[in-house]
Amino acid sequence: MKRAKHQPEQIDITIYAGVFIKTWEVLDAQTVLPQHSHEHPHITMLIQGSVAVERDGVGYGEAHDAPAMIRIPANTLHTFTTLTDNVVLACIHNADHLEGEEPAVAAEHQLQMED
Repeated sequence: MKRAKHQPEQIDITIYAGVFIKTWEVLDAQTVLPQHSHEHPHITMLIQGSVAVERDGVGYGEAHDAPAMIRIPANTLHTFTTLTDNVVLACIHNADHLEGEEPAVAAEHQLQMED
């Protein structure tokens, strides 16, 4: 797999009223955000664009009509692939489950990139 020309960019992070929200912008279609899982359930909100969703390596569907809420159960590996340019996603977690300043990650996987 080739590295995306424009990497996903974190555009905001907020903790307020017990809610943690990290917002990402992904400029190019067909950008893959690698699998990872969290120790607690959370929601990813599609704010703009369209994505394909995998949970535990199985296609879970596509989200096209922003805003859309994507439920991610605890300890579920999840991957997003952008289907359009200019996708904006927000990861929303219960701030009581943070490890330091970030949600606890149960497992993380990196993509194999071509040289």
